[in-house]
Amino acid sequence: MPRYLAVVPVRFTREPTEDALNDVNDALAAYDPRGRRGRIVTHRTDAGDITFSIIVESADDQEAKRVARETAASALLDTGHRSDAATVRGEAVEVIPG
Repeated sequence: MPRYLAVVPVRFTREPTEDALNDVNDALAAYDPRGRRGRIVTHRTDAGDITFSIIVESADDQEAKRVARETAASALLDTGHRSDAATVRGEAVEVIPG
């Protein structure tokens, strides 16, 4: 199945600590289809979102976006972030075939 690099923006209602971001990073790494547990790239957008760049496997671009949204939402829940505290901005997910 093809792999995609997905850039997933997340909006936090409160500024996350570095430890909280590391926890989300570790949770996302557990979903990496390559079986790697490396560092997930993050950065802050002008809108204040924090983006996570993750690898997903899917049949096409639209499915890749859906998988990326679900993966990020699962990782946030895995680390104790309720949907009212951290929101995956699904409409802004970008995917790049790779």
